[in-house]
Order: sequence, then C-alpha cells, then structure tokens
Amino acid sequence: MSGPALEVAEVSASHSRGTGTRQVLAPLSFSLPAGQTLAITGESGAGKSTLAEIILGLRPPATGQVKVHGEAWVGPRRPVQLHQRRLVQGVPQDPSAAFVPRWSIRASMAQAISRLVPGGNARELISMAAQLAQLEMALLDRRPQELSGGQLQRAALARAVAVQPHVLVADEPTSALDPRTAEQVATQLFSAASPTQGASPHETYPPYPGLARPGHLLVLIAHRLLLRSRRTGLGRRPDQRGAYAAAAIRAQPAKR
Repeated sequence: MSGPALEVAEVSASHSRGTGTRQVLAPLSFSLPAGQTLAITGESGAGKSTLAEIILGLRPPATGQVKVHGEAWVGPRRPVQLHQRRLVQGVPQDPSAAFVPRWSIRASMAQAISRLVPGGNARELISMAAQLAQLEMALLDRRPQELSGGQLQRAALARAVAVQPHVLVADEPTSALDPRTAEQVATQLFSAASPTQGASPHETYPPYPGLARPGHLLVLIAHRLLLRSRRTGLGRRPDQRGAYAAAAIRAQPAKR
C-alpha cells in the first residue's frame, strides 16, 4: 500500500432543490498519514457530517475523490466496491445503530467479520477488538439494550476495529455520554488509529473531551474549510467565535 492512509482531493457536496442545487460543502482537500488522528470541528450545519458521510462512502461527492492508501475509494460516479468496504469503518453517534437489536454484541461482530473479512478468524479478531476498546469480554454475550451508554459506545468501537479498517471515522461518538465516560471513550478512540495502522478522523463540535489529542485539526464554517492545523487543540474564549480564534493562534490558514 502506498500514499497517505486517507486522501481527500477537491471534495464537495451539494443538494438538489427543484431545478437548482445548493452547495453544502465547498471543495476541500487534505491528507492524513497512517497512525494519525484528525478532528473535524465547526459550527452546526457547517458540513461536518456531510464530509464524514463522504469519507465513509455513504454518499458520493459532487466533485473530487477520496483515496485510501493511494487507491480510489469513492467519487462522483464511483461507489464503494464491496471488496473494499472494510477499509473505512465508522463509529456512529448512536452506537445502537451498529448492532442488530436481537443479537448479542458478539454475534453482530462475527457477522460483520464474516461479510467483510472472508477467512478471518472471528474469535481472535473479536478478542483483540474488545481489548483495544477496553470492553469486558463478558459483555460480548449481551444484547445492545443490556449495556450502559459507555459500554455500548465501546462495543461500537470494537465492532468497527474488528474488521481491521485502514480508516476509522467517528461521528460525535461521545456527545450523549457524561463527561467522565466521554473522556474514557475519547481516549480509546484516539488510541485506535495506531494499532490498526490507519487514520482516524473525528467529526465533532466544541467543546469536546480530549480534542487537543488529535495531531491534526480541520475547522469548517459556512460549508467551507476555515483553517487546517497540525498538533493544536481548541481553547475556550468568552466571545462567540472564540474557539476558532483560539485554534488559529497556532494554525496556518488553509491554502486555497
């Protein structure tokens, strides 16, 4: 495999309305090396979830393309290929969406491995994933509704990494958790990139527990990339745009 773990080149998105279209994400580009993490932040409606959906292959971009380790992943007229599906996995904001309600956590994970990693040793992959997510092995035999919020979020993380993805995308994975549990889950999420040798973008909105940990930061405002930063976090300022101003102190404006 060659190239960055994740490469986004001139990707944009738009919605059709009647005879016209409305741009919901202006063209943007960035790349993320293997083993690195990226936080995508910005105001509500800035395009964070749209970008996450494109990276996950859930919707095609209007322009541009996404590559994973130098290989085409998704483009305007190129949907994700089935044999590539495991390469990019997501941790949803609602972790229950990752599981079949009537199945145990183990059964859902085994089904995903069977479908996305043909010939993979499900027992070993599930065990390694549970250890990485710090999920107690006994919880694997419970159904989603039998777990607490924090336990279910860890289970969703374990399910995502069990298929050995190259890129892990998290959509506000700690927004529904209490601060202590959110910090623990964020720590596990950020640590997941290195063992999988992949990259891990996180779509979030400030303030976010552990946001200073990512090595890279993108800030979106009004559907556009405001700034790109490396190894910086979001500070707290009393003014309305304080979070973005604080981030800009150590960040260089994104190149146009």
